[in-house]
Amino acid sequence: MSTTQARSITTNQVSVHEDLIKIVAKHKQNESKRPVAEHTMLAFRHMLTWLEEWQGDVIIDACCGVGESTINIATQFPNAKVIGIDKSVARLGKHQSYADNEKSLELNSSNDVRQKDVAVRITNYLLLQADLNDFWRLLLKYTRQTRPAWRVVKQFILYPNPYPKKSQLGKRWHGSALFPYIIALCSNIEVRSNWRLYIEEFLLAAEYYGLNGSIEDICRKSTDTAYTPFERKYLAANQTCFKLVIRPSGSDK
Repeated sequence: MSTTQARSITTNQVSVHEDLIKIVAKHKQNESKRPVAEHTMLAFRHMLTWLEEWQGDVIIDACCGVGESTINIATQFPNAKVIGIDKSVARLGKHQSYADNEKSLELNSSNDVRQKDVAVRITNYLLLQADLNDFWRLLLKYTRQTRPAWRVVKQFILYPNPYPKKSQLGKRWHGSALFPYIIALCSNIEVRSNWRLYIEEFLLAAEYYGLNGSIEDICRKSTDTAYTPFERKYLAANQTCFKLVIRPSGSDK
């Protein structure tokens, strides 16, 4: 992947948006009435069928793109079911090449036990084409009303489009009407971006809900896994990326 494509963020916003907390507070008080798209409803039902009688942990990989991040998360958490969601049919359509690459790594291993372990780990994920604006609301409503045996224990929001223009605050997840649903579903959240200001705003929005979080730099020498093609691209171009981990108030995990 060419590093010439790894452009840094260009923005006319130099600090946390002055309207951030006002917008977060407004969305906290108002329930979204947006109709749910049919394709998202179908994807949601498919997820429920896939989970079937599962009684363990579920992890959400929001905006999963080509699904490389979903494979990496599923490998990192082999005892959980990982759901990758993206709205783009084109991006999801490229997933098989990433999955095939993962399998080729297995075949090149000289350790037969490791081959079997990896093969098991990367079957514990599902990719869905859905609108996250609808999917988060469906998932929160279902878990609250049905109380399934499984539970969402972590959410990854990796390299969301930061919408860097100052006028675009409402398009960022923490400035959107969906933020209360994201927080209510599961407040154990990891967000990554190459724009630190996006990460700082997300943390401040989470703190409005009484949550704690910490921000770390990710560089080429970091021991962190590069979850996405975007992250590999930025790091290869010697750009610093940023990781925010949100935790429930009082949690030290």
